[in-house]
Amino acid sequence: FTSLRISSLNRHVKTHSDEKRHVCHLCLKAFRTATLLRNHVNVHTGTRPYKCSDCDMAFVTSGELSRHRRYKHTLEKPFKCSVCKYSSVEASKMKRHIRSHTGERPYACDLCSYASKDAYKLKRHMITHSGEKPYECYVCQAKFTQSGTMKIHMLQKHGENVPKYQCPHCSTFIARKSDLGVHLRNLHAYMAVATKCNYCEAVFHERYALILHKKTHRNEKSFKCDQCSYTCQQ
Repeated sequence: FTSLRISSLNRHVKTHSDEKRHVCHLCLKAFRTATLLRNHVNVHTGTRPYKCSDCDMAFVTSGELSRHRRYKHTLEKPFKCSVCKYSSVEASKMKRHIRSHTGERPYACDLCSYASKDAYKLKRHMITHSGEKPYECYVCQAKFTQSGTMKIHMLQKHGENVPKYQCPHCSTFIARKSDLGVHLRNLHAYMAVATKCNYCEAVFHERYALILHKKTHRNEKSFKCDQCSYTCQQ
């Protein structure tokens, strides 16, 4: 990689690093660059700074705007298959298409002979080995291996009783709009005076972020005997 600008080189170098110093204060997800963090925070806040010049649509990232314009306005498909007449708006879709010609299945299961053309299908397959059921019904707490199965369950079993209001900052669903307001004030409101973690030096301006952070200290044995190797939690 070469570049005329040092800023472009610095951004490129970060793609080779696993370091993620930029942390979202709302959900604690970390990112390599400030730009990625800013785009992520825009999702939380609903900010859409990239406006389409051809319609009223607006987007969180410039990439989303580019895809929108190609799909809805210019109809441009810049990625062309060298084997057939297929063309695509997105490079990722072209990569998946090329695998239909080559037969390549780069996403292989470590536990059986299954292999997939895309990462999502492999991730879904792995659940069949682990027995994990990550999707939980927030009405009756029934658990499911796939989100689609859970949605069918919700429609068939709960219908109109499904809570309608989801918190924009966490996964909580709440039945009444007024209760959602209370939830937002109690857990997600910005605190002018930062609160310090009891176990380390981290400080937070949001109560929910502090609660999530404290969970990372579970089972941590912070107190050590200076005479032997004994440690304890409290």
